[in-house]
Amino acid sequence: MNFINKTVALFVLAGTLMACQSETNNTKLHIIPEPVSLKKTDNPAFRFNDETKIFITDTSMFQAAKRLKNILSYDITIETKTAIAKDMTNRVLFKYHMETDSLGKEGYLLKSNQKNITVEATTPVGFFYGVETIRQLFPPASVNQSKLGLEIPSLQITDKPRFKWRGMHLDVSRHFMPVSFVKEFIDYLAMHKLNTFHWHLVDGIGWRIEIKSHPELTDIGAWRVVKEGKKPWEDFEVWRPGDDRKKYGGFYTQEEIKQVVAYAKERNITVIPEIELPGHSEVVFQCYPELLCVDKNNAPLANNGVYCAGNPNSYKLLEAIIDEVITLFPSEYIHIGGDEVSKRNWNTCIRCKKVMNSQNYDAFELQSHFVNHFDQYLKDKGRKLIGWHEILEGELSPTATIMYWGAENGVEKALSEGHPTVLTTGSHLYFDHYQSLSKNEPKAFGGFAPLKKVYQYEPLPDSLENKYKSKVLGIQANIWTEYMSTPEHIEYMAFPRIAALSEIAWQEKGKKDWKRFQEKMESQIMRYEKFPINFSRSAYRPIIESTLDKETKGILVSLITELPCEVIYTTDGSNPSLQNGNVYNQPIVLQNNTIIKAIALKNEMPISEIEEKEIIVHKALGAKTSLINQPFGKYSASGATSLTDGIFGGNKWGNGKWLGFLNKDLESTIQLDTTTTVQKIGLSCIEETAAGIYFPTSIEVSYSQNGKVFTSVQKLDLSRKNIEVNSEVKTQIFWVDFPAVETKYLKVTARYSKIQDKGTFIFTDEIIIK
Repeated sequence: MNFINKTVALFVLAGTLMACQSETNNTKLHIIPEPVSLKKTDNPAFRFNDETKIFITDTSMFQAAKRLKNILSYDITIETKTAIAKDMTNRVLFKYHMETDSLGKEGYLLKSNQKNITVEATTPVGFFYGVETIRQLFPPASVNQSKLGLEIPSLQITDKPRFKWRGMHLDVSRHFMPVSFVKEFIDYLAMHKLNTFHWHLVDGIGWRIEIKSHPELTDIGAWRVVKEGKKPWEDFEVWRPGDDRKKYGGFYTQEEIKQVVAYAKERNITVIPEIELPGHSEVVFQCYPELLCVDKNNAPLANNGVYCAGNPNSYKLLEAIIDEVITLFPSEYIHIGGDEVSKRNWNTCIRCKKVMNSQNYDAFELQSHFVNHFDQYLKDKGRKLIGWHEILEGELSPTATIMYWGAENGVEKALSEGHPTVLTTGSHLYFDHYQSLSKNEPKAFGGFAPLKKVYQYEPLPDSLENKYKSKVLGIQANIWTEYMSTPEHIEYMAFPRIAALSEIAWQEKGKKDWKRFQEKMESQIMRYEKFPINFSRSAYRPIIESTLDKETKGILVSLITELPCEVIYTTDGSNPSLQNGNVYNQPIVLQNNTIIKAIALKNEMPISEIEEKEIIVHKALGAKTSLINQPFGKYSASGATSLTDGIFGGNKWGNGKWLGFLNKDLESTIQLDTTTTVQKIGLSCIEETAAGIYFPTSIEVSYSQNGKVFTSVQKLDLSRKNIEVNSEVKTQIFWVDFPAVETKYLKVTARYSKIQDKGTFIFTDEIIIK
């Protein structure tokens, strides 16, 4: 697949190291995240040479000095000096900053001139981040190369982070990732001044942490059977010792986990483990079926992944697991999951009902009973519980901490509960969501979080800051790996969005500058390429946006990219290239059906696949449109007008350009400007049966002269039997032909698929009239 091809170099790096060296004081500094204060002068720069030395004034600074030596990539000496001569030259000096309040625990002061470089901080963490800034003061082309002979400009930087929790999450339950990549991932976090690694080790599909008291969890729970025609991470059949079929999975030994935790500590990153309870635990009950809830006949209920809250052995198992987990992870917090807990079995289970009856609980309060038990258990061990915001259901312990993953409009409600909170806002910070709406994007979970949307997210707008600032520990982005089976694909989804996350988490509020960030990403992208990191180039994909030109009734087409590049386009169906097509510099007006194709170039080389969009100019463009049934919540696009605006939603139904109707028919009336001859309509639809989205079962067209009394002119039967449920996304325009009629009003009715005990959607984005 082209998105994981590390061998194709799409950029030409700007200049040689010597050229970069000579331009040190003539170029802008591109530091991510943006420092609090940066003052650059025109004074001569500091040059690294064979005589340069690193001086530390305390042994606690050694880790930062060692990291700088690794970045410099040549044999530079590190010396400990308790007394520093005033006439010292050609040195990189680390010393403690006396004004602790000004920098905090993670801030630093960096000074550079022709004679010396000085890094000041109040803790070893601050020195570490000062070194990470020095890394970015070198030319991007020098990554992984010796810095001997290179220069650092004359400057002064004062810096400290906005939030104390700056995190990234990685799900290794759905797909096991090797220790080597986990360490690389931690390096990426450190490079972006992130300080928390949320390690999602457990979920219903796989158990990834060795628990010596319960070896079955990894002997059985870490593996899935590989079946022909079915992906192992989509199948819940565990592999058991002695099975001669192929297996898929893996786990981390306790020794490997200790190595990862130590590796992270050296980079000032705290590792937060997640052990799921009371839900998302199907794999546990495949190891220990005796822990399932039971019915009135003491027969086990279906495995829905939820611990039996009335079985003492549920608590004993989890306590034993936690006892081993806390010996491996010295983190203040232990994440217990707590999200998406089905109450179905609890309401049936005789043991759970006994607890609810004796305590006068409902099922939500039973969940709090279960979670609060482990909140107290962790407190007794000197730790704190953190869980997804669903643990708020019922009566949660006031000492618990929340990790909010819902949409942006739900943040205030979560904060109003009064718990310390980490914001992992799903609408902006879920990096398993699509980075662009291109059909060339690899399959993702859904949602849409392009680079600019991530960058522009403000965790604490003015309306919330005064009231809730003290409750927000920080922010975090999450990577759920349903569709990411390789390290390369994870890199593709994380980069470059991690740079935007870094800016949100570190930079002062109100200082964002999208144009400045775009400039800085030029250098950052070069660094990613030199490491090398398999970053996504989605921010360079031409976005073909079309809007209705109400005056001409034509379509106005704009070609936009998130990051600066050259765009070449064609309108004759041919493929654009450096040699073929037009350079885009202003919107294009189209009066006829057109296939527009566009490609992005950087340094005269392709940096995107060809993007393509069919522009359909039809008789209903801009026509007044109404709906009898209203679309479902977030699938409302721009309302009824979306059906006649000439804008097609593409193959991403969650992108805000589709109208979705839940358990309702689409019934739309279109009023044309004048009485018009009509003989054909098209209804553009999308289907993903695994998401409950189905093509219509029929489409009926009616017409009217007065908009009140309609006459049916044609009905198209689209009914199907035995529809396969899968995650394949299909788009189709269904055409309905009929004898020509003269009319001013048309009604289009599309029936939804009725499936017993299941909610189903019908999605549409345009009605085409010919």
